[in-house]
Amino acid sequence: MPENNPTLKSQYAKQVATDIEANAREQERLKSEAAALHDQLEALQQDHELLVSMQATLGAAPAKDTTAATTSAVPRARRANVVAGTGKRPKNGPKRKADAKAQPAGPSLRELVVALLAEHHEPRSAAEVTKELAQVHPERTVNVTLVRNALEASVAKNQSERTKQQKSVYYSALTGNPPAEQPAPSSG
Repeated sequence: MPENNPTLKSQYAKQVATDIEANAREQERLKSEAAALHDQLEALQQDHELLVSMQATLGAAPAKDTTAATTSAVPRARRANVVAGTGKRPKNGPKRKADAKAQPAGPSLRELVVALLAEHHEPRSAAEVTKELAQVHPERTVNVTLVRNALEASVAKNQSERTKQQKSVYYSALTGNPPAEQPAPSSG
């Protein structure tokens, strides 16, 4: 029996060495796939930035931006600060700010929300208000969170009221002028 041990031991050693080699090959394969996917992601991000820039230059309405949701789990590569088309990083100057942050001049989102609520006689949810604002003002960047914040600000300024129905929250415009906006009585 002692003679079988060296053979069994050598078989195990050979199997372990084979497993280590297979593991190393698989790691290399996955690393190369990850690098290729990373390069594809960088290229798509650069293309997206270029397209958004072109869209802003053309003055077209911004498309629904889905990059934040899909790339938030993946850290942005350091090489992504490359000037589009040149392959070089910008030397001096501020980093380009996101185009979506630049809002057009005009009424605030709170004012638009209050005006929209005043047009309707029934309470409306934040989702309904968001949908209608997106249709009426396609040039503005709106989402449910922004609209809900504007609705809450209008409630805080006594421009609208909040009602709860079961688990849903609805908003409606206050009838008449809010106390803060009533004209002062003339003493003349």
